[in-house]
Amino acid sequence: MIVKFMRCKTLATLMLLVLVPQLTLAATPKVEAEKPARLPVLTDIALQKGGILVGRLTDDKGKLRGEQKIIVRQENQLVAEVTTGKNGQFMIEGLQGGIYEIASDRGAGSFRAWATDTAPPSAKQFAVLIEGDEVVRGQLSWMPTPGSFPSPNFTVGEWIGITLGAAGLVVGTIALVDAS
Repeated sequence: MIVKFMRCKTLATLMLLVLVPQLTLAATPKVEAEKPARLPVLTDIALQKGGILVGRLTDDKGKLRGEQKIIVRQENQLVAEVTTGKNGQFMIEGLQGGIYEIASDRGAGSFRAWATDTAPPSAKQFAVLIEGDEVVRGQLSWMPTPGSFPSPNFTVGEWIGITLGAAGLVVGTIALVDAS
């Protein structure tokens, strides 16, 4: 009886010696700094003299969209409302430098307008607004995507608890087998 009990103690000790040192070899989890909220992509546009913004409305295949209503907002305030010509072009007058949202019924874009002679060399001479049929809404509940499930980052205490629980199951099983 004492030999069987010693054998159980020895097996339990060996299991703990095998499992617990793995915790010291495990890599410490990296704590990544929070990424700043993603800002909308802005396209730099050079305004023409008189604060005129010229633009063009196309669909996702590049076809010009004529006779469509265009709304221009700055800080959620309506600035202008125009209709595109038959060739999809539109013109908005009286704008100042700043950030604007230009939207149609099926698309929107954010643009940074630069006053005359202040635009960087990379600024475009006209805005291109591309409409699309696909609308993505953010009101739906969370949907899993590949890589969205976090890997288990247990604390050392949790790992010790798991190890002791596994060792207890092994020792209990051996004790039950030896008792029968």
